[in-house]
Amino acid sequence: MKNQKAPAGPSRWWGRNAGLRPRLVLIVGIAMLAPGVLAVLQAVSSYRSGMRILEQNLAQAAQLAANEEENMISASREILTSLAAQPDIRAQRLPACRRALQRAIGGLDQYAGAAIIDDKGFFSCTSTPLKKATDAEDRAWFREIMSGDAFVVSDLVFARWLDSWGMVTAVPLLDDEGVIRGSVALFIGLDWLTRRYQRAAPSDTALALLDGKGDLITADASPSGGASGLPPDALIDDYLASRTQTFTTRGRDGTWRLYAMSPLLGGRIFVIMGTPVLTAIGPLALQVAWGVLTPILMWVLAIAVVWFGIEHLVVRWITYLERITSAYASGRHTVRPERAAAAPAEIRSLGETFTRMADLISARELELRESVKQKEALIREVHHRVKNNLQLVMSLLNLHARRIKDPRAEAAFADARSRVNALATLHRRLYESETLQEVDLRWFLEDLCVELRRGGLAGGRHVELTVQAPEETIGPEVAVPLGLLVTEAITNAYKHAFHGRDRGRIEVRVSRANDVLTVAISDDGIGFDPASGAEPGGLGRSLIDAFVRQLHGELSLTRDTGTTLRVTFPLPVHSTAVQTVA
Repeated sequence: MKNQKAPAGPSRWWGRNAGLRPRLVLIVGIAMLAPGVLAVLQAVSSYRSGMRILEQNLAQAAQLAANEEENMISASREILTSLAAQPDIRAQRLPACRRALQRAIGGLDQYAGAAIIDDKGFFSCTSTPLKKATDAEDRAWFREIMSGDAFVVSDLVFARWLDSWGMVTAVPLLDDEGVIRGSVALFIGLDWLTRRYQRAAPSDTALALLDGKGDLITADASPSGGASGLPPDALIDDYLASRTQTFTTRGRDGTWRLYAMSPLLGGRIFVIMGTPVLTAIGPLALQVAWGVLTPILMWVLAIAVVWFGIEHLVVRWITYLERITSAYASGRHTVRPERAAAAPAEIRSLGETFTRMADLISARELELRESVKQKEALIREVHHRVKNNLQLVMSLLNLHARRIKDPRAEAAFADARSRVNALATLHRRLYESETLQEVDLRWFLEDLCVELRRGGLAGGRHVELTVQAPEETIGPEVAVPLGLLVTEAITNAYKHAFHGRDRGRIEVRVSRANDVLTVAISDDGIGFDPASGAEPGGLGRSLIDAFVRQLHGELSLTRDTGTTLRVTFPLPVHSTAVQTVA
């Protein structure tokens, strides 16, 4: 058989054997990758922008709280300036000054008290009775007033006269000549500040006041205390030192928050506000997640659509056409892709093309079969006529041999008749074979031996002639010289091997060893050595040597209990295998 093209390897997801679906999925995936990456980058950019806006809003909220404090301080200065200009206040007359102070802060709960301090630091008049005798001589804010400052805001201080923490705002108290005679002060209670921010802050938002050292300002007797929503003290100190306005860290309660700090009063006090990260960026994170998941979902959906679309529109039809072509290649030449009529136009066109091709091949095959039949008939007729002509030649030789009286001439005619008979036997086997180009070696040799026995070479003696040969098929180029060689060897054995005997045995054996065929013709007679026999250099030996050369073989003669002529020549196994399969 002719070599066939190796089948394609199994479908894989990569390499040369990658199928149609993986390749299209890869193409669509790459095509969708760019917009998907852009969508993700846009979502990340939107998240960063939203975080910046969130941080700005939080900082603005803290700044608004700080601005409210600034406004309150400004209002305190106006109240103090108005009080410092009243005669009762300047004269520090009791009880008129106390009533003036009470009227000034009446209804304003941010002020815990108001007081007039003389130039010695003693409290000469207060809005509420003093709980204990005290003075302000050692206070930094009082010394600043006495040194000539027009308005002073203190740090967080403990007011001994009110027994509470807070801030003091003060202006100088001047006489008619402009000499500083003391100070008018308002005390902003820390309890009001803390209550105010606690009311303003949502339940999950941390909001507090810090002093310049980072300590928490509370309404307790100490300015430092604990607040679970604030960052650790060490982090607060670091952010205060670096003047960072917004930052994200874990609070003391374990909740991550986004914090913003804004300074008050030139950095004396800070407002810190913290919003839980999940609360602050939850909607933003959901938006970002949706922005990231959307292109991924679109990518997956596109891949699924391509996968199932290709399977439904292309792959199943290609698989169907592959089954049809495989069936056609296996010999079922009547199959046609009839279901392809429901396929897409391109696949349908391919199916129609296959149908036309198959019809043309079938028609051409029919023509070739008819032509082969005609040629086979002609060749068979040629072999038959050659065989008949050779038999006619044999008949003519027989007629002439009957008129010849010379025994040598009669023997020559018999030899010629045997040789012609070998050729006639070959042609008979050729036109009886199926291929008209090959013959079965064993049948050919058996027929040849039968014809030789019929030829009367035994001369009335009982000579057994047998053939042992494997199943081999040979062509005329081997059969002709081999048949003539066997004919000559058997003829010589009949002539010379059995003198003085009335019976004998001649055996033809054929054996194979790989690509070499060995043919041995042996007898059990007295033997005849052509090199030293009665006919040295005779025609029979010359013909045998010529036939061996034609077979490209080697000849050997041995004598033991008889004579054995052995010929070995190349005959590849594959050639016979091809002929047998064909």
